[in-house]
Amino acid sequence: MYSQIMQVFINTFGTSLKIIDGLLSVKFEDKVNKIPIGKIKTLFLTKSIYLSTDVIYACLEQGIDLLITDRTGRPLGRLWNNRFGSISTIRKRQLDFAKSPEVTGWVINQLTEKIDNQVDLLFCLLTLGEPHEKLIRQTAEKMQEISSRITDCREDHLNEAAGRLRALEGQASKQYFSCVNKHLPFRYQFAGRSRHPALDMVNAMLNYAYGILYGHVESALIKAGLDPFIGFFHRDDYNKPVLTYDVIEPFRPWADWVVFHLCFNEILEDEHFDREKGAYWLAGDAKRFLIQHFTDFFEEVVEYREKRFSRFVHLERAAQLLSAMIQDEPTPENKTTDTEEDMNL
Repeated sequence: MYSQIMQVFINTFGTSLKIIDGLLSVKFEDKVNKIPIGKIKTLFLTKSIYLSTDVIYACLEQGIDLLITDRTGRPLGRLWNNRFGSISTIRKRQLDFAKSPEVTGWVINQLTEKIDNQVDLLFCLLTLGEPHEKLIRQTAEKMQEISSRITDCREDHLNEAAGRLRALEGQASKQYFSCVNKHLPFRYQFAGRSRHPALDMVNAMLNYAYGILYGHVESALIKAGLDPFIGFFHRDDYNKPVLTYDVIEPFRPWADWVVFHLCFNEILEDEHFDREKGAYWLAGDAKRFLIQHFTDFFEEVVEYREKRFSRFVHLERAAQLLSAMIQDEPTPENKTTDTEEDMNL
């Protein structure tokens, strides 16, 4: 299954991929779809997909990201063109920045921006037929108070402030999800966030949407020359792309809205999920619905940080701005990305 432009997801076991006359041939049983290889930006594959080395060569030649994802949509590994990638000087700058006094301010900005975006999503709930208006406004006020307490840590060293920042961010997220939960149709309401594994339909959808988002953010970091494995706030996860976890924070509410919108419209049913020992996993049709809604939403052009681009381009721009800041370069305000050209922005 694939979107109309750029993002291609192959998640049906037994599907085979070949290059035929410059087209990506996607075959499952007797059904064959062909996609112009030049139109593809990212190729997401799950387990038990068969592909020829010609597909790998085409991805390298065309600069197409090829991601291998797990059951939750999170990237396990990737193949990318060696035109993109971190050089030693940038990695050194990343390490220097991670130890600098300035890193605390950057982390605080990421967390407060995430809370601001969560609050914006809460106010979007006022457009529903029967919103809990008082609850929304009270929750937003509490979250903004927490945001102010996070900002108060700006003068502290990150090593000293990290525990407090994590606790405050967790408090804000708990308030946020509790408020959203009360607006969901009853059968979608959930007890709280559950990750590995998801214990209900909504958390299964959230985990999968975040997994897709991880892949896009990691790609943006690599193309900006940054090393995803050198993080600032999430430093404790061994051999994981922790910078991706740092950069993704303000954009999580965008993925949240994709999931909540599916819930509000009651598109997915219980039969769209596989259940194993109390855990929920998205089945084939559920993945297709979520992927299509995610892609449509992130291809939408919106104003963010005083610029109008698609949400996909905003992800790339965030990585570019971080790279420029770390290297003490002028910000890439006027730089045109490949994605902007593809979308004729």
